[in-house]
Amino acid sequence: MIQLRAIAIYSRTGERRYIQFETGQLNIVTGISKTGKSALLDIVDYCWGRGECTIAEGEIRRAVSWFCILLDHDGEGVFIARKNPGPAAKASDEIFFARNIDELPLTSEAFAKNITSDGLRDQLTQLLGIAENVFPPEPGSARSAMSATSAQAIFFSLQAQDEIANRRLLFHRQGDPFVPNAIKDTLPYFLGAMEEDYYLKQRRYDDARLRLRKLEREYAEIQSLTHTATGTIEGLLIEAKRVGLVDPSFFPQSPSELRDILAQAVQPRERQYAAVDDPAADLTDLEEQRRQLRGQVQELREEIAHFVRLDRDAGEFEREANEHHARLMSIGLIDVDAAPADICPLCDSHLAVPVPMVTEIQTSLSGVERQLEQVRRDNPRLQAHIAQLEARRTVLDERLRAVQRDISTRIADNERLRIEQDLFTEQARVAGRVSYYLENTKAAVDDNGIKLAVARARAEVAELEQALDAEALAERIATALSLVGRDITTYAQTLRLEHGDNPLRLDRKNLTVVADTDAGALALPQIGSGENWVGYHVAAHLALHRLFRARGRPVPALLMLDQPSQAHYPPEKDLKTIDATADEDEDQAAVARLYRLLRDYCVALDGEMQIIVADHVELLEPWFRDATVERWRDGIKLVPLAWLRGDPVDDEYTDEGE
Repeated sequence: MIQLRAIAIYSRTGERRYIQFETGQLNIVTGISKTGKSALLDIVDYCWGRGECTIAEGEIRRAVSWFCILLDHDGEGVFIARKNPGPAAKASDEIFFARNIDELPLTSEAFAKNITSDGLRDQLTQLLGIAENVFPPEPGSARSAMSATSAQAIFFSLQAQDEIANRRLLFHRQGDPFVPNAIKDTLPYFLGAMEEDYYLKQRRYDDARLRLRKLEREYAEIQSLTHTATGTIEGLLIEAKRVGLVDPSFFPQSPSELRDILAQAVQPRERQYAAVDDPAADLTDLEEQRRQLRGQVQELREEIAHFVRLDRDAGEFEREANEHHARLMSIGLIDVDAAPADICPLCDSHLAVPVPMVTEIQTSLSGVERQLEQVRRDNPRLQAHIAQLEARRTVLDERLRAVQRDISTRIADNERLRIEQDLFTEQARVAGRVSYYLENTKAAVDDNGIKLAVARARAEVAELEQALDAEALAERIATALSLVGRDITTYAQTLRLEHGDNPLRLDRKNLTVVADTDAGALALPQIGSGENWVGYHVAAHLALHRLFRARGRPVPALLMLDQPSQAHYPPEKDLKTIDATADEDEDQAAVARLYRLLRDYCVALDGEMQIIVADHVELLEPWFRDATVERWRDGIKLVPLAWLRGDPVDDEYTDEGE
């Protein structure tokens, strides 16, 4: 059970100001307007982990550096300090959290971030005793499942000034996005309609359903294999013969013999690949050798062709030279000492064109003979060189043919290996199918084990379905809301609210109070008067907390109300004190009834509920003065004036909060 011991603030110089509360009782902070009363609820909300600091900008935000609360958790002090975010930020992530704290720290020097906002939420959730839970949204809703945490629990413990008299919004922050759905989804858990192990049972149910579906699928497969066993096993035998796992000449005489031979066929065996003549041979290297040899052969062919052309040219030259030599040999028929060149050596007639001298012709003949001699001498060497080149080409051609044979052999070997590998792959596939069949048909022979597992899973699912019955859950929610409605009616009658004589109920779907009248249902927005709006807010929260306390639910045993008398006396109208016995003043009488209800409520719960009220009215009754923990008048405020002026602060004032 969590209640509030104190609220503290620390100045920017580390000075402390705190307000102390009594647990299990009604606590009242009274005072004039603009003294900081409403900030008390905002401080609690902010230190509880809210993502936005709603403390109004002004004197408080300018003068305060840390906002703090001291919680009471079954006698243990839990201290939470959160830094003022400043004017430009929504919230600060500097949070100081400490347990087993009996007294508030004198200064803020030791405050340093030691927890995140998510970590704070988890710590408060654990302190409240909220078990692991989840509440699925209504069927057809697009929302995801919601888990109840301390962030939702605080919605039932705070009523700000602009909330307590709001006819359209019943709960704290109900107007914020996603908050209404969070309240609707988690309310069954906080009401105690869901058992603490509901979420664990839900998870067990989901797991059991998955397990059951898997078992039923396996059982169905086994039954299917059993019914189609004959045709399947014969087909497997044909495939095993085709891939060489079973001798093609084998024909079983009985089903058991067939199973045995298939079982032997799928046993692991050593794979014998075909041997390769030259394991080191590499097709790529062979192709490279072939390319190089082809290049060399081509070069030799070009060289041989060149020398053959030379030989042909030499032969042609020799033939022409021989013919020329034969013609020049006729010079021997002429006398060397013949007449001059212009006289014909045969007929001694005068020539118009002189003929060459015999000596010149003999010189030309000698030159031709020398050239013929050179050609006849070089021709055998040229023929020999061509013969050598031809011999080299013959060797290269043979090597090229050998490499080509190796390449062909290698390609054939690779193809043989590929065929063998394909065969082994096909054998492995068939062996896998046979093994699967044999294993499942073996299970089908003795399926009592899986039958028993299916039966047990079905029984577990049925048991959990009964425990998680949606109709039963809805009935428990309706019962809890009925109890809340009963108490709302009682408190409404005590406060003399309009329609309080009719049955009242809490509408979970619309998050409002509904009066069931003879003319029909009337929701809170349809009921007039600010007094009724405030009264039904108070009645609904008191009824909820009474059920929370009766069932030991993990909600703070705390209710903070800000300005509940505003419907009768606006905050700006400071009456200081009112006479609770003045029946002639209906407003005074209504306010008195409200505070007596709060006092009697705390007394009836005998310390299990703490109510903190911030208001500007005072009742002239001793019990009211006894419940007043702070009276902010005559210059006394939440923030000492000295903090605003920067003057030294009286320790007695700041420490005692007076």
